[in-house]
Amino acid sequence: MIHMGDVRFHFTVGLVLCLMLVVGPAWAQQVPGGRQAGGTAYYTFARPGQNTIEVLVLGGQAGIYEIGEDINLGQLMALSGGGGQGGNRTRVKIHLFRLENGERRKILEEEIGDFASRSQYPSLQDGDVVRVETRERLNWRDILQVSTSVISLAITLLTVFEVGRFD
Repeated sequence: MIHMGDVRFHFTVGLVLCLMLVVGPAWAQQVPGGRQAGGTAYYTFARPGQNTIEVLVLGGQAGIYEIGEDINLGQLMALSGGGGQGGNRTRVKIHLFRLENGERRKILEEEIGDFASRSQYPSLQDGDVVRVETRERLNWRDILQVSTSVISLAITLLTVFEVGRFD
């Protein structure tokens, strides 16, 4: 015979375990200091008296970059740390947008490998926007971690709610 107190207990334990599985990883990924609030980072890479342009970088070390007008996209990528981390597991794609005739148009989209092997990098203009897109590739360890979590959750729920057990 099942008592109402047993059902409440099992339900509460199951709910707590589910919350731990869902919320726990989010807490573990928080970075000390939290998110940077307010304002955009502003970087200056120019010699005194040099003519400069402003370029917005999204991704990498994002911010507004005031750079010498002779700096090209390859040099800007080096300054902004774009695409340098992650190794073989990370796919990096670089996008360059430019304002032409009142519309912002994509004038470049390249994987980091193709971009790095160029003999010449595109020049930049005032108001350009550079987006560094990074995507992690899944490997067998990621798949194993997800499947282990799902199986653990299923076993926990089956155990807590005593599914398949008929007394």
